[in-house]
Amino acid sequence: MRNFLTKDRSTWVVFTLGFLLIILYSRFFSFMDEADNMLGAMSVAQGGDIYKSFFSQHTPFVYYFMSIFALIGVRDYETFRLCMGLVILCFWAFMYIRYISYFDSMVFKIFALLYALTINITWANMVLSDVFYGFSILFLLLESLIYIRTGTLSKKSVMVISVSIFMSVMSAFVSVYSVAILLFLLFIYDIYKKKFKENIPNYIKLAIIVAVPFLILLTWYWLTGNLYNFYYQAYKLNRVYYSNYNGLNNSSLGLMKQIMSSWINHIAYHATTFSKESVFSGLLLFLNLLFCHYHYKKDRALAILIFIFLAFTGVRGFEGFHAIPYYIVSFFNSSFIINHYIFKKEIKAKEYMKNLIRISFFLLMILSLNNYAPNAGVNFNKANGIIAQSPYDEYINKLTDSNEEIWITSLTPQTYINSNRDPAMRAYILVPWYIDAFKNEIMEDLNTSRPRLIIFEKDSDVWGYKYSEFAKVVLDFLNTEYKPLNPDVDYEKNIYIRKDYFEEANNKLISHVEGIENGMLVSNGVNVYLIENDTKRYITNPDVFESLGFEWKDVITIDANELEKVRIGAPIE
Repeated sequence: MRNFLTKDRSTWVVFTLGFLLIILYSRFFSFMDEADNMLGAMSVAQGGDIYKSFFSQHTPFVYYFMSIFALIGVRDYETFRLCMGLVILCFWAFMYIRYISYFDSMVFKIFALLYALTINITWANMVLSDVFYGFSILFLLLESLIYIRTGTLSKKSVMVISVSIFMSVMSAFVSVYSVAILLFLLFIYDIYKKKFKENIPNYIKLAIIVAVPFLILLTWYWLTGNLYNFYYQAYKLNRVYYSNYNGLNNSSLGLMKQIMSSWINHIAYHATTFSKESVFSGLLLFLNLLFCHYHYKKDRALAILIFIFLAFTGVRGFEGFHAIPYYIVSFFNSSFIINHYIFKKEIKAKEYMKNLIRISFFLLMILSLNNYAPNAGVNFNKANGIIAQSPYDEYINKLTDSNEEIWITSLTPQTYINSNRDPAMRAYILVPWYIDAFKNEIMEDLNTSRPRLIIFEKDSDVWGYKYSEFAKVVLDFLNTEYKPLNPDVDYEKNIYIRKDYFEEANNKLISHVEGIENGMLVSNGVNVYLIENDTKRYITNPDVFESLGFEWKDVITIDANELEKVRIGAPIE
């Protein structure tokens, strides 16, 4: 290890720089899928079982892996992001140590810079399963290239392949298509090269080693009585319920056709359409195809294998955060091509090709910097909690105890983390496919736990499905057992308080502001309010004002910042 650290210091300097660039983005933007991984990790760290005490439609690797950090006390977004940055740095270090014998160090430097400077596009600095999935299938591709080059499977390769397959499939179930197609293509490649018989021992050895971590996990779930839950939530929930909403083909064969069709359409689109928004994707596609072309000159069968595999890195698309696996593989392919044509002095490529790659590299870096720079360092010096702020944070902190469980049904589980509260329900959010699969369990938990505070945005929707419609059974329960904090005020109308706690909760929110007394008519220079029960009630128009017998000479203008401190009451209409 020491030799690796001292042999090529410039690579480690670039890796460190890349890590620092990622950290500069650590306080920008939050997303529910990331919060899901953090909440699951904290549930495991507290002794919970995924699929028993924490319902999930995802496979469990990221929950277990990130629980390592939760076990040492990590609970906030900022620290989880820092830990994820260290994980990414470790992935880069592993790539360098494992593959430096097969690829130039410049490839890894370019890769790290492309990765770090494009996180505003890819979101690949977040605690997302797609990041683990992406690195896993990249390692599988590199091991495949080594196997084809050397014709043997070393012990190191077998171990890397086994861990990568497990990490990939157990991070994102759809990655089984990426893994399966690569193994299938390698099998066909061996038949084409007439190496099938001589490699049978390799197949057997690899199958056994690959199966071991899966068998260990399944045995653990069987012993803990969690095996059926794992099957139902990680597999059946996705295939039977979620597939009705996500647009993916429910048939495996149909999905594979859909993936190849999407890949061809992606190529056709960038071949026929140009816009400034598509330049980045177009450059990555061009460098990917050039990577295929490079191998086509040496081994046509291998080039076809790579081309088909690239399609299956985009199982969930070739743009957007679900395209992280495609991006990660593309960054390596791009780095390889850029290094081959620009930095390899001994390569005698045609000058026009070198110039084309130089222009592509220059554009790629300019685009990356242009996307990276605007939000780099945003909120970096601010206190923790800035990433996932919500209008409900203050209410939750005032109305519930620090160790109290609450329920947030909307797609903002970040609020659990930001307010340092645990979910009161096994289904920590509400989505249509959860109602389809867990309606009885959800109502059972709701009747049992009866948290004092529930956030239910009945007028909001999930992909066009309105909460008041797909979760009507929950709304009916809330209308019976709970009261909205204030049905006439934004946000407060979505905060449901258990009836036996309502008066106490309401009193906690009343705050007297010096100089503003009940009965006063006040204005901030724009609106006129009546102060009543220590709340400001907006008088909606002059006719209402005059019909109530108020006189304009009695209106007192109050500093807007002071008036902002008074809680909003129901408007007077």
